[in-house]
Amino acid sequence: MVLCRLRIHSILQKIRIFHFPRFKSFLILAFLLSDQIYASPILLANLEYSNPNLKSLREDVKENLKASRSRNDQYKLTSLEFYTYKVRKTDNFFTIMARTGMNLDTLSSVNNLSSPHDILTGQKLLIPNMRGIFSQKENQKDSDESRNEIARDFKIPSEKLIFDTHRSQWFVPGGELVGKEKMFFYGFAFAKPLLEGRLSSGFGKRSDPFTNKLTFHGGVDIAAPLGTPVYASADGSVSFQGKQGGYGNLIILKHELGYESRYGHLSKILVKNGDKIKKGELIGEVGSKGKSTGNHLHFEVRRFSKRERPVFRDHR
Repeated sequence: MVLCRLRIHSILQKIRIFHFPRFKSFLILAFLLSDQIYASPILLANLEYSNPNLKSLREDVKENLKASRSRNDQYKLTSLEFYTYKVRKTDNFFTIMARTGMNLDTLSSVNNLSSPHDILTGQKLLIPNMRGIFSQKENQKDSDESRNEIARDFKIPSEKLIFDTHRSQWFVPGGELVGKEKMFFYGFAFAKPLLEGRLSSGFGKRSDPFTNKLTFHGGVDIAAPLGTPVYASADGSVSFQGKQGGYGNLIILKHELGYESRYGHLSKILVKNGDKIKKGELIGEVGSKGKSTGNHLHFEVRRFSKRERPVFRDHR
């Protein structure tokens, strides 16, 4: 864990109020050993350029960018530190990115965002003091073997990698998302599963049509007539097809980079387990099987089992 410079300064300022010099070393040590101080991110109360915390963040980002790109010892990375910012109503993904000196890769990776539309008012974002991404490899460990493997993947010196003990992931300074990951982020990777249809229920909190209670809806519902063709939203393979709980007749397609798409309430399933599927290929037909109030397609996107907001131009 890392103790930030601003916190050290704050601690020393507080210690000055005491008039017991012989205890100063003890007090400093007690503060330095406090897990809460190590772990707590620095608050960004606003994104005004006059904010001293924002100034410090942007300076670090600038210097660390030089260090992450350097192939020699001319520049050194600072310790990895995090700031926290509470999203305001007037903010959006791109304004926050610009003000903090971040890039798309860093802001989305550190906060596990699936698209620019995931930024919500009141949401707390983590902002690191350097650009980079967290490796998505499974079973990462704080070991030389794991470090060297990820360093080879990203083609950077292994000593520049930073292990985050809270996430059990390696942070890659200067690392960027691959082209396909950016396509998924912007919503270009998924095509609309129906040629025609009406968005009847969006992603997120909604009133449950059966209980009228506020619940989380992990996908989007697209209303369409019985028998409307359903097409694969992206290239993949069929990992499941059949009946599953409230989904009724369900197809799950497995895609690259840990993504999967789900197609529920189908009247017909036209694929088999293990089939290789191309984007736009016919896989089923709209129905109302399972827990449903009418003919529609329930469409979900997940990454590493986590539900993400489906993003494609026709049904946001």
